[in-house]
Amino acid sequence: MRQYGCSNDLRGFDLSTLFAETRIGNMTLNNRFIRSATWENMATEEGHMTDKLYAIYEELAKGEVGLIVTGYANIVEEEKPNAGMMGMYNDSFIGEYKKLTELVHRSDSKIVMQLAYGGTKTTHNVGERVIYAPSEVCEKRHTNIRESDDQG
Repeated sequence: MRQYGCSNDLRGFDLSTLFAETRIGNMTLNNRFIRSATWENMATEEGHMTDKLYAIYEELAKGEVGLIVTGYANIVEEEKPNAGMMGMYNDSFIGEYKKLTELVHRSDSKIVMQLAYGGTKTTHNVGERVIYAPSEVCEKRHTNIRESDDQG
């Protein structure tokens, strides 16, 4: 059985493939380095971009990350899983995400957005509002859970 965890593990592996061009569907990436989605907690209260967020993504792109997955963005204005997360619930975001995309593309990196609906995992400003989920099974911290119907 192969043992992992020591510095000799990479001997015999061809690491050049990490730097080789690759594809995900129709998207061509310059390399196989992918920055996974995170939660930066740096957007405005409404979920709009800030200079700090632009700087993070610009630094990633300039560092030659092949694909950047943004921090998660809420898709329903009043349903935000965490404070400081990006938003994508109306057209007011189009201009700033166009700017973000162009900023990343200048360094020849690609960018995609992680969209999120927190459902029962929502922790930010829950109050008494109804939270929609696949079933009415409640999380310990929520009591206003309603099963979502096929109508949305």
